[in-house]
Amino acid sequence: MVLGFWGCSDESGHETTPLPEPIVTFKKDIENNKSAIKQTKDGGYIIAGGKNGSAWLLKIDKNGEEVWQNTYSLGDFGYTRAVIQTSDGGYLYAGWEGIVKADSNGVEEWKNKNSEIGLYPYYEDVIQHSNGNYYAVGGPSGGQAQFVKFSPEGNVLTRKYFGTNCEDDIFRSLIETPDEMLMIVGEKAHGEGPHPCSFNFMYYKDFWIVKVKKNGGLLWEKTYGGPYLEQADDIVSMESGGYAIIGDQCVHESNLNSCGWKTKVVVFQIDEEGEFLTENIFSGVKFLERIPYYSITTTASGGLAWTAEHKNHGTWIHKWGPNEDTVNVYSDGIGGFEINRTSDDGFIIGTWGGFIIKTDSELYYESEIDDG
Repeated sequence: MVLGFWGCSDESGHETTPLPEPIVTFKKDIENNKSAIKQTKDGGYIIAGGKNGSAWLLKIDKNGEEVWQNTYSLGDFGYTRAVIQTSDGGYLYAGWEGIVKADSNGVEEWKNKNSEIGLYPYYEDVIQHSNGNYYAVGGPSGGQAQFVKFSPEGNVLTRKYFGTNCEDDIFRSLIETPDEMLMIVGEKAHGEGPHPCSFNFMYYKDFWIVKVKKNGGLLWEKTYGGPYLEQADDIVSMESGGYAIIGDQCVHESNLNSCGWKTKVVVFQIDEEGEFLTENIFSGVKFLERIPYYSITTTASGGLAWTAEHKNHGTWIHKWGPNEDTVNVYSDGIGGFEINRTSDDGFIIGTWGGFIIKTDSELYYESEIDDG
């Protein structure tokens, strides 16, 4: 029996290997600020913003060209929003007024604005769990952080509150853990000395990490920080185990105005039980009271990349790691809102100023405008 094998070959008879597709990079002004963004299964991107006071989604292809856009019967206001692609190929938008679900073509399917206490839910982040349900977090609602579990049809299955009743406790970000539980990070107020409900409570907080069961039952919670201000904004799971968290720190020593020059970016890592491992601190960030604008993701080589706003240079993108070249990029625009690693090991960044930036693995990108 004779077996034959055939492969691609050039004219000289040598086999050839197909060339990899070139990595697409771009910077585009979508004229919509506070842009949450995720890569979609087709290699393109879904962007969440606001238009004329309503929630708005823009779908673009891998080259940054528009596929469709639509607005929804959900109000858009506040500081933040989140978007994901759902397991059925549709999209879920979460914001301060509630959540709205669209199909794969951007057509609204349902929304949920319910809040048990009659307040806006103030959602900061949303995910779809491997069990098919949606989970959203935010706050403050009556001073407390909020955790909500939704069915795939948008019905509230569980709503729980965490923290105290008099402070500005907020959940900012959540992820599913390897054991299918949920890890949440945010900021928990501790007040000024003996005054837990002090007037300037927004300046007296700790990094806050909470692990809960799939119905919101508390497994453990931890806070890290000193007597002044620490706030956690985003969390990412490390491929080597544990988690990396990004936020800011201002050791203002009761001079609240000093946060304009004392605030620093803080990136720290914890293990699966929430125990502190390492910390990196970066100077130069712009301080904005209570507004979340830090985001973090992993690199293909086991490092970390994050985005924020530099106090002098606009959008700030940084990456580093034991197997990475350290790279700083400053881009025309306002701040960083969300960063995610893409399937080609580059990064997609949404900003506060309306720009969408797609980079390669070294943070290089081609821009339609001159960044100077």
